[in-house]
Amino acid sequence: RSFRPNEMLLLRRIVIVEYYVKVRRASVVRLRVSYAVPMQNDDFSTLFDLLPIGAYRSSPEGLQLRANPALVRLDGYDNEAELLAATHDLAAEWYVDPSRREQFKAELARHGRVVDFVSEVYRHKTRERIWVRVHAHVVRDAAGAVLYYEGTVQDITQEHQTRLALLASERRFRALTEKAQLLTLIYGDDLRLSYVSPAAFTLLGVEPVSKLDTPFLDWLHPDEVDEARAEIAHIKHFENSGAESVYRLRHADGSWRYFALLANNCLADPAVQGVVTTARDVTDAHLARQSLVESEARFRSLTEMSSDWYWEMNAELRFTRVEAGPRTKRIWGYDSAVGKKPGQLGPTNLSDADWAAHFATLRSHKPFYNFEIRRDLCDGQRRWHTISGEPVFDEAGTFFGYRGVGRDVTELKQAEETIRQMAFHDPLTGLANRRLLMDRLQQALTASERKHNFAALLFLDLDRFKPLNDSMGHDAGDEMLLQVARRLRGCVRAVDTVARVGGDEFVLLLQDLGDTEQHATEQTRKLGNKLLTALLAPYHLSRAQYQGGASIGAVVINDNAQSAEAWLKKADIAMYQAKSSGRNALRFFEPTA
Repeated sequence: RSFRPNEMLLLRRIVIVEYYVKVRRASVVRLRVSYAVPMQNDDFSTLFDLLPIGAYRSSPEGLQLRANPALVRLDGYDNEAELLAATHDLAAEWYVDPSRREQFKAELARHGRVVDFVSEVYRHKTRERIWVRVHAHVVRDAAGAVLYYEGTVQDITQEHQTRLALLASERRFRALTEKAQLLTLIYGDDLRLSYVSPAAFTLLGVEPVSKLDTPFLDWLHPDEVDEARAEIAHIKHFENSGAESVYRLRHADGSWRYFALLANNCLADPAVQGVVTTARDVTDAHLARQSLVESEARFRSLTEMSSDWYWEMNAELRFTRVEAGPRTKRIWGYDSAVGKKPGQLGPTNLSDADWAAHFATLRSHKPFYNFEIRRDLCDGQRRWHTISGEPVFDEAGTFFGYRGVGRDVTELKQAEETIRQMAFHDPLTGLANRRLLMDRLQQALTASERKHNFAALLFLDLDRFKPLNDSMGHDAGDEMLLQVARRLRGCVRAVDTVARVGGDEFVLLLQDLGDTEQHATEQTRKLGNKLLTALLAPYHLSRAQYQGGASIGAVVINDNAQSAEAWLKKADIAMYQAKSSGRNALRFFEPTA
């Protein structure tokens, strides 16, 4: 029957969706509609949501209007609402090259659709670069005005990164499939041709009639004639394997083409009286295999020289292949990984809960990226690596396993730790610096208010430190500071913080001192006196022995409304009060008149 325009729009969507599904499932696209009825909006929404690849609608201005769950996941979001709220300009936010959006729109403007529009884009939320293939068409209203663009998005990153040889191989395979013709030859017991099919002209550039009554072996490459003669002898005695054999056949232009030949002995058949041989041109496929073999060799060479590695896992989540260089194998011991599951490769920093979460991801057949593991090796080393993987499915959609890459990031982790150490710790003593102290003091104020607990600050200044520097030099001063740091650490608890905030100035942050100010004051006083005793003991320096002391100012934090800077200032004032009282003393903060 005839359909109204809006009904035809829905029917067109049915055909488009079926077309893309067929492309994913089979090499040859077959489109067959035996009966079609207009889809209701609810039906379309269900189909939209269930598509295994990304599907979308976007405005010509670059706004994302709809995104199905597959596209939401591809862009790194949890739900469609989050993605739509975060997307404002597809050209600037999605494409690595923003001009691709204009090219996309121009293509739509010219043809009303785009097919296989391949671009490098950002995974929108994480900004990771990926490659995608987009199919789209323009949806217009009854007056012909553009309503929106509609189409699908497929992540082809892995396909793109297998070097263009794989893409070229697929193009050659499609071309071969679409234009495939079988050359049929019949030759008698004397090996002379009695029949040559018309495909000879298309495949080899020769007129079939010109080859009649000529020796079949004349078509073959001289290097393969003896092999072919032996195989024909087996065929005549019905001893051939029944499998195809590949030979080179001469083209009219003088080149050699690879053909897969399959022969059937019909010499005894009076209607045939010959060996029937079908030949299909496999030149492109042969060269593609050769290219892939060379690519595999290059891949192996690269992995041999790299600290990265490639891995494959079967449907039981056991490693079936690990390609790594000698250094990686030596460090990680991946020679013995095949047959094992990820959690069986030795001690790691991951808990049972961490592994359970990771295996839940694997069993859900979802991709994962930069899964970070620290392994403790038998020689005492600790090595960090990240693993990324994606699920693999066969043509029927059955889960086949995983494949992915691993990378040693130990040096990166060590560099990060060095940077963190430099940012938050004193380079000489390794104690916390002022920045880390103030951060922990602010946290202590918050925790004290939440738990109704007291904290305290001790501001410490070394007595007679300047004369040591002036008389014995800065090296001796540094030696003394290192010994002071060790003594301070030895006097406090793990929950407390010791920081160096100046040349010879130190601050101790004491936490969890009880729920009464009196108890907190007693604890602080007790520790302060312990510090005075520890710091008054002689310092054994490389050039001499030296005895110093310290002036300590203390303040118990009893008002969470005041800032961290204000409390540190009070402890500083108390320290000067201790120094004014004769040094080597402890004084609690007392407001001045």
